[in-house]
Amino acid sequence: MQVGRLDIELLEAFVAIADTGSFTKASKQLRRTQPSVSMQIKRLEDRTGKSLMHRVNRQIQFTADGETLLVYARRIVDLSNEARQCLVMPELRGIVRIGIPEWSPIDGLQVELCQFGRSHPLVKLELHVGDSARLHAMLAAGDLDLALAIRDCDGEAPARIWREPLYWVAAKPYEYEKTVRLALFVPPCPYRTIAMDTLQSVDRKWRESFTSSSVSAVRVALLSGLGVSILPAGAVSAGLRVLRPDEGFPDLPATELSVYVAAKKPSRTIRFLSEYLSEHVGQAILKNTRMPAALLAEQIASS
Repeated sequence: MQVGRLDIELLEAFVAIADTGSFTKASKQLRRTQPSVSMQIKRLEDRTGKSLMHRVNRQIQFTADGETLLVYARRIVDLSNEARQCLVMPELRGIVRIGIPEWSPIDGLQVELCQFGRSHPLVKLELHVGDSARLHAMLAAGDLDLALAIRDCDGEAPARIWREPLYWVAAKPYEYEKTVRLALFVPPCPYRTIAMDTLQSVDRKWRESFTSSSVSAVRVALLSGLGVSILPAGAVSAGLRVLRPDEGFPDLPATELSVYVAAKKPSRTIRFLSEYLSEHVGQAILKNTRMPAALLAEQIASS
């Protein structure tokens, strides 16, 4: 069977739906109407002669052909964006030291940063991963040029703030415990206070069963059945169960993130990279928030 020409705008709509999980959100991201995006997907299916997606329980799922096309569509769209950046952005050079929290959607942001590096070969990127308290300290000490970190409520309000949901999580299956065992991060960590205060507000007893500075270590502790923890949406992975309010775990406030720049008068390279990172943070967070929602929907359906 002959496949028709794959226009870049059709592939952009296809990727946007994959990233956002809905036609409505994709249309807002693309600044197009929802009927227009729906028509573009219809045209893409007509061009390929394949069914690419369908709805199951109000959620969009890709067919096997859709998953195959998505791999190529991302590469094509990324190359198109990279080409545009090379043409419109000025020549940049220098070293930029960037800090990102361990629990953030690192893979997605790192891909975007690497794309920036390919577009600007004279820029060297130094990526540092750590908890937000450490990243703020490194910024203050001049060891970082910019960082994505939890909002510093004691400092000046940042220009842009992104909110990422927090979830109570445990291993699957999770059995009710009269005294909740908590796997927490070492202080200073806002999630510690949130966990303790929230359980206290509903008169749930708790004890700290595990403490670490590493998200990976806490995740392993959870998967091993050592207790319950609070994780941002981007850190909730397969094998973990999202605990619900009707199980005694109330809804949690969202965590607030922002991009911080160390220098009051940053160089042109740092300024451009800061704007570039800010542009992609929201997209990366939105993409990663779909996993916890899918896990929650799955466990509700199977209960």
